[in-house]
Amino acid sequence: MKPSIKWTSQSETFWLATIVFIALFMRVGAIAVLDHTPESDELAYMSMALNLSTGKGIVDSMGNHAMYNVGYPLFILYPVFQILGENLFAARIFNALLGGVAVLLCYVVAKEAGAGKSGRLLAALAWAVYLPASVYPVYLAKENLLIPIMLFAFMFVLRLQKRPNARSAVCCGILFGLLALVGNAALSLGGALVLGLTIAPGPFKRRFMLFVTVVVCAIVVAAPWMVRNFHVLGSPVLNTNGGFNLYTGNNPSATGMFVSISDTPRGETWQGLRKQGEVHASEVLRRDAIDWIAGNPLAFVDLALKKAAYFWTPPLHQGRGEPSSIEKIARMIWVVQFFIVALGALATLLIQQLRTREIALLWTAVAGYTAVHMLFYVIFRYRIPIMPFLCIMAGLSLSTFAKSLSPRLAGAIRI
Repeated sequence: MKPSIKWTSQSETFWLATIVFIALFMRVGAIAVLDHTPESDELAYMSMALNLSTGKGIVDSMGNHAMYNVGYPLFILYPVFQILGENLFAARIFNALLGGVAVLLCYVVAKEAGAGKSGRLLAALAWAVYLPASVYPVYLAKENLLIPIMLFAFMFVLRLQKRPNARSAVCCGILFGLLALVGNAALSLGGALVLGLTIAPGPFKRRFMLFVTVVVCAIVVAAPWMVRNFHVLGSPVLNTNGGFNLYTGNNPSATGMFVSISDTPRGETWQGLRKQGEVHASEVLRRDAIDWIAGNPLAFVDLALKKAAYFWTPPLHQGRGEPSSIEKIARMIWVVQFFIVALGALATLLIQQLRTREIALLWTAVAGYTAVHMLFYVIFRYRIPIMPFLCIMAGLSLSTFAKSLSPRLAGAIRI
C-alpha cells in the first residue's frame, strides 16, 4: 500500500508542476507577444514607485499622495525599479510569477475546500489557462498582486471555519491588512470570515476573540500607511478615492459602468475641487453621492442591480479598434472558458455532495465581492480577482460530475 500512496503523491506533484509550467509559459508568452504601453492606473502606479525610488516619496503622476492603493507599487514595482531601473519587462515577469503562485493557491484552496485530487488539479488548470489571467501580467496593475493575496487569505478563512486557532487568525489578519493596502474591494472577503467563524466549532467567546485577533493584526499591518497619510494629508485614510468612486457610481449621470467625472454634474468644478486637497475632494464627492442616493432610493436600487448584471455579463464585448483575426479567436476562446467556469461554479448549487460549508463560504466571497461593485461602478476587468474562486468551484463540480458518470471516466480525470 505504501508504494502506491507514494506513487500517487508523486503523480499529483508532477501534474501540478506541469500545470504551473503551462501557466507560466502562457503568461511569459503574452508578455513576449503583446505590445502594450502603460496607461491610466498603470501610469499612476509607475509614478508612485519611481518617485519613491528617487527620494520624492509616494506621489502619483497627478500629484496625489494617496489617491491609489499603495500595495502594488510599494511591494512590487518599487523593488523592481530600485534594483533594475524602470524595467517594464522585469516588472511584467514578476507579475507572471505572481500568476504562477495564484495557480498553486487555487490548488491549495480547492484542497482546503474538500476537493479530491482531480478537483484540485482541475481548479488549478482552470485558472492556469483562463485567457484574461494569462494576459494580465502584461499590465502593471494591482490585480496581479491582489489575486494571490485574496486566495491566501481565503485559505485561512477556510481553516478558521474548520479548526479555529490563534495561528490561523494571525496569518489571516496579516493578509487582510495586505488586502487593505493592495485593493480595498477585497476586504469584502470579511463576510466569508464572519460566516466561517460563526459556524466554526468551539465556544463563542473563543471564536469572537479570534475575530478580534484578525482585525487587530490587519490594523497593525495597515497602520504605518495610515499614520503616514495622517501626517501628509491630515487624515488616517487608506486612500482618497473612496468618495470619487462612490460619486462616479452614484450621480444623475451614472450608468453603472465607469463614467468620466467630466461627464457628471461635478465636471465643471472638479479641477477646482482637486486644488483644495484630495481628502477634501473625496469627502465632498462622498457627500454628493450620499445625497443623491438618499434623494433617489429607487434609482439607486435599480442602478445597483444593473451593476450586478454588468459585473457578470459574459465577455462578448470587443476591445478598442478593429480586432485582428487572432484577437477574435482569443475572445471566442475566452467566452467559451467563461461559460465553462461560470456554469461549473453554478453546478455546485445543484450537486448534493457539494452543499458544504466550504462551498457556502466560497459563494459568500463571490457575493460580497459582487456587492462591493454594486455600490460603486463596474469595469469589466474588476471581475478578474474573483474568477479564481469560480475556477475552484468549477473544479469541484466537474470532478464530482465526472465521478458520477462512470468510474472509468473518473479514473481518467484523476490521471
